[in-house]
Amino acid sequence: MKRIIFLFIFLLVGCGTSGQNGDVAEMTVTGYVLEVGERILINEKITEEEFETKTEQEIHDEYYLSSTFFSIRFVDQSVVSKLEVGQKVKIVVDGAIAESAPAQAKAREIEIVKE
Repeated sequence: MKRIIFLFIFLLVGCGTSGQNGDVAEMTVTGYVLEVGERILINEKITEEEFETKTEQEIHDEYYLSSTFFSIRFVDQSVVSKLEVGQKVKIVVDGAIAESAPAQAKAREIEIVKE
């Protein structure tokens, strides 16, 4: 009898809600633009100072694999046309970030950060 009750409680707990109320926080990424094209390459670790002191090749060699490519197809093109290498941007991510090297994701919104 105890086993049946234990099994019943175990099943009820397993079928419970996860505690989420349906509100999902927006995922954002803030970093510097390394490449601009049909998609953009963003790195969160590089600093503004490194952009000023290192060559493009040094930056690419050091930060490429830890960066994220963002598809910009569905982003406001008036913002996309203003993007330049070295700018700091804040990106609202649309969906999940694929764990590859470099990572890949879709951008829903891009804001150029004024420093």
